[in-house]
Amino acid sequence: MHIHKFQIKNFKSIKDITLYFNKDLNILTGVNNSGKTTVLEALSLWQECFTKLISEAKRGEKGYKRGDYVLGPSYNKYFPFNEINSVRSPNFEDIFHQRVKKNEVLLALTLIDEEDLELCIPFTISSSGSNYVISLQNYSTYEHRAFNDYFANLPSPISLIYSTPVAQINLEEAFVTDPIIKEQLLVRKSETVLRNRLYRIISGLDAALNEAFLNDLNYVLYNSEKKIEFKSETSIQKDAKAIILFRVGTKDVFKDLSLLGSGTLQIIGILLNIHLKSENKTDLNIVLLDEPDSHIHRDIQRRLVEVFNKYGSGVQTFLSTHNESLIRSAAPHQVFHLEGKPTGEIRSIHFNIDPGHLGLHFKGIMPSNLSPVIRSIGNTTGLDFINALEADRLLFVEGEDDAKVFRILLNQQLNNRKKYMFWVLGGISEVFENILSYKAVFSGLKNGTSLWDKSVLVFDKDELSNEHKDLFTQKFKEKLGIDTYCASSYTFESTLFSDLRKTAKLLSKLIEKATATIVSEQVIFDDLESNYLNYDVKLTSKFNEEFFKNAYYRFRKSKAEKANEIFGEQIIRMDDYAYTHYLPNYFNDAISKQEYFKVMDKVDVEFVIKQTVDKHGINFSIESDFIELIKLVDKSTWISEWDFLNRI
Repeated sequence: MHIHKFQIKNFKSIKDITLYFNKDLNILTGVNNSGKTTVLEALSLWQECFTKLISEAKRGEKGYKRGDYVLGPSYNKYFPFNEINSVRSPNFEDIFHQRVKKNEVLLALTLIDEEDLELCIPFTISSSGSNYVISLQNYSTYEHRAFNDYFANLPSPISLIYSTPVAQINLEEAFVTDPIIKEQLLVRKSETVLRNRLYRIISGLDAALNEAFLNDLNYVLYNSEKKIEFKSETSIQKDAKAIILFRVGTKDVFKDLSLLGSGTLQIIGILLNIHLKSENKTDLNIVLLDEPDSHIHRDIQRRLVEVFNKYGSGVQTFLSTHNESLIRSAAPHQVFHLEGKPTGEIRSIHFNIDPGHLGLHFKGIMPSNLSPVIRSIGNTTGLDFINALEADRLLFVEGEDDAKVFRILLNQQLNNRKKYMFWVLGGISEVFENILSYKAVFSGLKNGTSLWDKSVLVFDKDELSNEHKDLFTQKFKEKLGIDTYCASSYTFESTLFSDLRKTAKLLSKLIEKATATIVSEQVIFDDLESNYLNYDVKLTSKFNEEFFKNAYYRFRKSKAEKANEIFGEQIIRMDDYAYTHYLPNYFNDAISKQEYFKVMDKVDVEFVIKQTVDKHGINFSIESDFIELIKLVDKSTWISEWDFLNRI
């Protein structure tokens, strides 16, 4: 179970926005005053509303029975200003948009469970004198029975911890009860109970929890190369104060916890939030972290993100930051860029950040999804190259559109935690002319692993036969020492026609999105197949003497002869007669077998798709609409020609 959607209306600087979250880690970034902390406070306030309103029904009513839990009743909804702890507001009216009390606050949170069932719980907050009026929106018609069926651990199915950076802790700390610990966390005073929380972990009552906490702590702090140990000098049963000692390594001496550095204390506080006692059963644990990276080294931030990802099941984490290193450590679908706009929808940058067209002759490193975000928070120097050094893979591709398409398809695999950057070569000739120079330069650029060691080359097949395609792929891999891939279609656009059934399904999704009209996939398939099979006439007329003359030059001069230079040997062994007849024979063979995708360029692909969707009101352009079509790909429309991306 996790928070899928959250609508915030008339809360502080927010007029009306809706955020769509991930089930694991959600990183909120943006310039100062863009609303990062406001979103965290809204989540915390929603949880406080839930806690204040939940009660057990004393008698049955319409929609629920006695003993059910309800969010009310309607008469118990008045709460004094000083009883609201989750929002820092010195004045009563501060929570309302523009500080106008008549602007009723709406916090509508939508959960989704493992079976994709959704439940919306909307709270409204208005004013009455010096009281806040907190109530469930549409209480009288709300489906409380469905609400009871949705959760397994009522009346407290959701826990929430709101933590802020720990710069230092008090020199002394009294033992306190669990309710006091929860209250201090809610009001963002986690540093006042850090010893109490640590005591509960290391006291020995839950050995598995203690081991998991220490393993993660040692990994984040020291990459598991050193070990930190804790012990307590006092007991909660007989002492007033909680005294916690630590040491790093067996040769160290134990000393008081207050002597730890601020960064280490901060990591301890953060990890305590995701290592919860096993007896506290909940359906969802929410962790809110406001600027958790202020005292933390960049390598520690990267390992911390890995730990967040590990605990994605049952723990949903939200953190605010404008630290570029932490942002680069996350996947694009985990980063949300807040621009301070008071209205609108906010999704991760995986959905809504596009660098735009970079120019007809663009070559070089393709800006990542993160680049506009990091630039917006104040850093403008060398970001894309830093991103490449810190990425898991650098893909060399022929063109800008290839980079965009591969990025979309790789990002569709949400369980794939790898980060990718792209280097646009600018054409197949650039592959042969300069790829060895790239190898020489990038082999010397390192951030742990050299930039070349994590590089991948992907090129278009064009006029190569399957035999020559496999030969080139093998030779590039041997010569360059990196993974090399090439699809079996003429261009990447023509891979669509290697599986007409899945492409028909994809086109039906495009039509539905553009026109809000559902069209039978079978109807689309029948039209697509007919248009595809009848395209042989156009292909035959296109492949005339002039075409083969130009294709011969491209094949022999741009591929075969340049391949001899780069590989130091003649890998395509043909005499002049064989060269002259190779291309006509290859193209005609593809047409006779109705394998047109092996010889269709993107203009041909556009023509067939345009014919298929035109009658449904779609004017398809390969330049402007192919990327939009690829964005609709899911598991059901994934084409086997793209499987090489699963291995990158």
